[in-house]
Amino acid sequence: MAKTVPAQPAKLSRPQHERIYALVRLIQGRHFPNASTFMRELEVDRRTILRDLDYLRDRMGLPIEYDASERGYYLSGPIKNMPLLEMRESDLLWLFVGQHLLQQAGNDELAAQVRTSFQRVSNLFGSTISVRWDQLAAVLSSKTAGLGAAELQTFRAISEGLSRHLEVCFEYRKSAKSAAEQRQVQPLHSAFVNGQWYLFAYDLGRTATRAFVLSRMDQVKVTAKSFDPSGLPVIPELLQHGFGVKHSTDHPTLVRLKVSSEIAQLIQERRWHVSQKITHHSDGSLTLELTVNTFRELTNWICSWGAQMEVLEPRSFRQNVAKTLRDAAAVYQ
Repeated sequence: MAKTVPAQPAKLSRPQHERIYALVRLIQGRHFPNASTFMRELEVDRRTILRDLDYLRDRMGLPIEYDASERGYYLSGPIKNMPLLEMRESDLLWLFVGQHLLQQAGNDELAAQVRTSFQRVSNLFGSTISVRWDQLAAVLSSKTAGLGAAELQTFRAISEGLSRHLEVCFEYRKSAKSAAEQRQVQPLHSAFVNGQWYLFAYDLGRTATRAFVLSRMDQVKVTAKSFDPSGLPVIPELLQHGFGVKHSTDHPTLVRLKVSSEIAQLIQERRWHVSQKITHHSDGSLTLELTVNTFRELTNWICSWGAQMEVLEPRSFRQNVAKTLRDAAAVYQ
């Protein structure tokens, strides 16, 4: 008798491939999402959603069930088989970079987890790609600050809240001298900015989005209360017009800065903001243009360059920076 070979899942087109993974992530991360949720999040019609669900159940064998009482979908068991993600050599390289940064920051445990993932994914490529860990280590290095030992537990709790859309409560100190305050938040995004880990979350007590430094958080607990993040701010989009970790929904403003020839090379070597535009001048100086909607961190950055950087416009911002510099000079008088 001929041996029966299980049918292999059809190869997914790139748009469907991406949609399928997004659909699974919604089921994993939400509390019984339904077809309306999928249609809103993935911006496709109901027929497409139902076809994708059938594909996942019938062709991929995923344990996706519908709960009539909850009016939504859920996973009745673990996922054992999914098509491989579309990856390139550069994706593997960035997995290595992430592990290396964590290791240099003293996070050996997290670094080991990323390293294991790197090795597992690279093995899946078979003969298509071969990357030796020690060879990469020989050509890449980094020096940075990151999570301390106490922050590691906080990082784990925050990651759980982010991935499962669960509210998180903790004690928080705005500064070393301030008293700890109890906060309960809906975590939205985590980022490593200027040498520190931040959590961006919707603060339920203040009914606003706030940024929290992980090192100032204590007694972090993940609650059992889930939330729907679809109606909350998309933090990466808000940060796009900020400078640093401050963010705002205010209308962006064009800021023009005159940069002296002494530091022109340093300024043009880095991308300080996604909106930046540089105009070079014959005397070696340059004009730097940024479109931002928050100014405190930008003010500090401009002042750090002293007389080598001047605000040209807007006038109100120029006056604020001038006052900050005068206040600083008054300390030395």
